[in-house]
Amino acid sequence: MKTLTRRALFPLLLVAAVLAAGCLGGTAPTRFYVLAPVDGPAASGERAMSVGVGPVSLASYLDRPQIVTRPAADKIDLGEFDQWGEPLRDGITRVLAEDLSRQLPRARISIFPWRGLEAVRYQVIVDVTRFDGPVAGDTALEARWRVLDLTSGKDVAAKTARLAEPTGGPGYTMTVSSMSRALGALSRDIAQTLVGLPS
Repeated sequence: MKTLTRRALFPLLLVAAVLAAGCLGGTAPTRFYVLAPVDGPAASGERAMSVGVGPVSLASYLDRPQIVTRPAADKIDLGEFDQWGEPLRDGITRVLAEDLSRQLPRARISIFPWRGLEAVRYQVIVDVTRFDGPVAGDTALEARWRVLDLTSGKDVAAKTARLAEPTGGPGYTMTVSSMSRALGALSRDIAQTLVGLPS
């Protein structure tokens, strides 16, 4: 009877040992990424102005810790071990503000929500509807953005951006770099619009 019990228990003990080993050291470490501003020339006609960036809104499928890629038009993949080091909405707002400060070096740039003491003339509001692409393919950035004149409370510009930026190679590092460059292109469009507005 004891031999039968031992034979029945051995496979169970073996499975438990394998599972325990997997829990102790079998998972891959999570890698975290952040978007970065890109260098570029100042916008032509650049001048002093006060600009507020935000709020930025995201399509709900993008509003998650995992980096989203799109292998097909109707399919997305989530980077289980490749995630954002900050909420994507915050990263986009930060990078757009930093890019605009480089392209408009005489402008005073604030990030939403700004303090009451910060006088902002123009508010840039951005709605990102797509920000993804296939791994090693082009990153697509689609966004509707508008500029609000806070002195009059009226929109003075409203545009839709559809941008594509090649990743240049496989991997999430290349994907995130291409996303940063796409935001740089978007900020250049915004900067050129801003310099055409009354001071």
